[in-house]
Amino acid sequence: MSIIEDNKKLLNSFKNNPPHPSYIAGFIDGDGCIFIRKILDGYQSGFSITQCRTNILQIIRYHFGGRITTSSNRNNKIINLMDTEKDDCYHKHNIRNQYNLIIQSNEYQILLEYLQNSFIIKENQYQNLNEFNKLVNLIDKKEEKEELYLKCSSLNKICNLNEIYLTRLNIEYISGLFDAEGCIYIDNKKYTKFYISITQKNHTQILYDIVKFLGFGTIDCEIKFKIYNKTNCLKFIHLVKNYLIVKYNQVVAFEKFLETDDIKIKEQMYLICNKEKHEIEVFTDLNQNDNGKEGYLETLKLKSLKEQICKEICKKQVYKEKSEKMKGEGNHNYGKPFSEETKKKMSVSIRESKGGVSDEIIIQVRKMINDGYKNVDIQNLMSLPRHTITRIKNFQIICRTEEKKEKQALTQEQVNLSKRKIDADDIIIVIEKFIENWKPTQILNYFIKENKTNITIDIIKNIKRNLTNNKKIIYESELSQTKYEYYTTLIKQFTETLV
Repeated sequence: MSIIEDNKKLLNSFKNNPPHPSYIAGFIDGDGCIFIRKILDGYQSGFSITQCRTNILQIIRYHFGGRITTSSNRNNKIINLMDTEKDDCYHKHNIRNQYNLIIQSNEYQILLEYLQNSFIIKENQYQNLNEFNKLVNLIDKKEEKEELYLKCSSLNKICNLNEIYLTRLNIEYISGLFDAEGCIYIDNKKYTKFYISITQKNHTQILYDIVKFLGFGTIDCEIKFKIYNKTNCLKFIHLVKNYLIVKYNQVVAFEKFLETDDIKIKEQMYLICNKEKHEIEVFTDLNQNDNGKEGYLETLKLKSLKEQICKEICKKQVYKEKSEKMKGEGNHNYGKPFSEETKKKMSVSIRESKGGVSDEIIIQVRKMINDGYKNVDIQNLMSLPRHTITRIKNFQIICRTEEKKEKQALTQEQVNLSKRKIDADDIIIVIEKFIENWKPTQILNYFIKENKTNITIDIIKNIKRNLTNNKKIIYESELSQTKYEYYTTLIKQFTETLV
């Protein structure tokens, strides 16, 4: 598998979730830098990680932004130097290209938050950067910025380790430190000598704490953490393998190397380790803007949406609390009588705050009602809710200059009559036809011939149903005394047909 294909495979495996914060902190503690620099017009601040393999840089960039850069003298190697003794092996002094991931002040906020309480070696630099980030866009904080710049610069030069932070040591952190500063050594002659090592010359105390944490390994005369024992090497691999990125392929190959006695398989695994350690990577997607950091951009969108929702929730809570305080005696108008002018102003204010209809729309709707438009047609033409049109029609919504008339409550008889779509004379005709044993469809055809298209088959069936259930269909107020007496006679005749 080529380096490009392997990088894609690793990136895909980390797309859903970034590496563990302790892993990234361990990697930066080993091969990274937390910086505050002085430039002509101010300061630069952020994180930088230098590596010969870009897989770790691409994964961190995908989730946390930044850009991958290099320089011409660091990125001009194309031809690999091969071992003269073994043609298929890369020479151990084969010089590889170097790449930097730089995440600066306009982007590192998410990474800062993610790595909180994760660093051990560079925790003080992290704290300085965190404080600097709060001031980065403030103009009148030059002295504070200068102080943080000097502190961070000093900390990057002085090799002091605050032992308080050693309590944060965990297997994820060790995995990150091993990926950055670790090494897998195999003697290529007899394959009998091998070891795993981690180097940390400036902060040797952390190596002793790794020995205590793991319960195996040793610190040799070069002040390096080393594991020589085969069983302990396998133990270490099983602990760190699932967190590794840069040395993942090496560790998988070394694991197979340790588990087999077949000399050919051992040689194959050695060649994989040798290739992973020394092959030159040529990376061309430098200084990209948004391409390659889709996870970071998605996080920014979600963060912005979350902040917006939180603001809305807080605003609603504030309004709710104010509203509660203004109830009853808490309201400055409590107990005061309102003039008609004030009531009108309040009505206008409430309507506007609730997105009510304007006077122009009310007048237009009234005109359309007078011109014979149906409610559904007005709804479609004016894009108004049906209930709003009904309320305008019933003068429940009026213009701001108008006085609202007190509407008397309708009796049940008036409500029923307002809903009816057939007049009393036509109801009498329907009853007569039912007495003559006409079917509903025959009665409907009769009315169609009479050009009374407002009468439907459902209306005719409802009349029959109400007659059968002894429900009142025509009210005395609708007819003359003679006609109403004729109606009651018809009801009796219809009842007799049911017996």
